[in-house]
Amino acid sequence: MEKDRERLRTYSQKEVLEELKDIVSQLRYGSVTITVHDGKIVQIETTQKNRYV
Repeated sequence: MEKDRERLRTYSQKEVLEELKDIVSQLRYGSVTITVHDGKIVQIETTQKNRYV
């Protein structure tokens, strides 16, 4: 498990917020779930919905 953590890249808060901005701007319908640990964003999940009228 420790080796898995070593392979993970640490992102700056600015990079995370830019990624979140990009995700939201590309999403037409759906949701974004942000997971926070100790005041820091650690995960972003998106669910996209396709609507057919």
